Amino acid sequence: MRHRLAIALFAACMSCGSGVSASEPPRRIASLAPNLTEIVIMLGATERLVGVTPFCTAPAEITRIPGGLQPEAEVVFSLHPDLVLASPLTPAATRRRMEDLGMRVEVADMRSLEDIRTAIMRIASLLHVKKPSLPHPDAQSKIGSAVLLFGADTGYSAGPHTHANEIIEEAGLRNIADGASGPWPTLSEEFLLWADPDWILVANHGNAEPEKVLAALRAHPVRRHLHAVKEGRVIIVPAAIFSIPGPAALKAATLVREKIFAL
Repeated sequence: MRHRLAIALFAACMSCGSGVSASEPPRRIASLAPNLTEIVIMLGATERLVGVTPFCTAPAEITRIPGGLQPEAEVVFSLHPDLVLASPLTPAATRRRMEDLGMRVEVADMRSLEDIRTAIMRIASLLHVKKPSLPHPDAQSKIGSAVLLFGADTGYSAGPHTHANEIIEEAGLRNIADGASGPWPTLSEEFLLWADPDWILVANHGNAEPEKVLAALRAHPVRRHLHAVKEGRVIIVPAAIFSIPGPAALKAATLVREKIFAL
């Protein structure tokens, strides 16, 4: 009798993470990446989130899942989600374990702007909500070359095969790092001097004032010689839209052009 009861309790526990079928809208969502959380919120389903990573921008009352982008499957299971949104950064072994525990796991790989659009539409379908109208910028007139720097004093930039590079191109700029050997190169001072971009985009994580950023560049022993620095062709852009391939990235090219033409 006790053996049968134990089996029944185990079966009930195994099913509690998937209380709805794939054809029904999920009511409890665990998001394992900031861009996935942004999409759920964008689609108006914030109240369905039961767990997000500590790196996500979401209401404080939503549980933060320990482990960040690579949590323990059992921790996620304890939230009783009927849908887990994962990214390629979620280890394959963790995803398999979550599925073994009865959780429904959907993986979204967003490396390009088109990937972001596809993921938004896919998640909208999963959540049974209206699919949004997404921006598709028209071809823009060319306004010169540019470099994206994650901080005025770093060489960390964005190269080919990144959504950040696509943003720069959609804004009508030629990314001087588009020929780099990797997607997120560190550019040398010599290369910056040689390429001498028309525009410098400084991705900032805080609320840095443009005047202070420009002053820092003009005080730099090498970068002060760049024409963009001398002539003040430096704009500050939110770092998140270039580092996180989420919904905000789809409007980033328009934002960049607006800032450029506002100078």
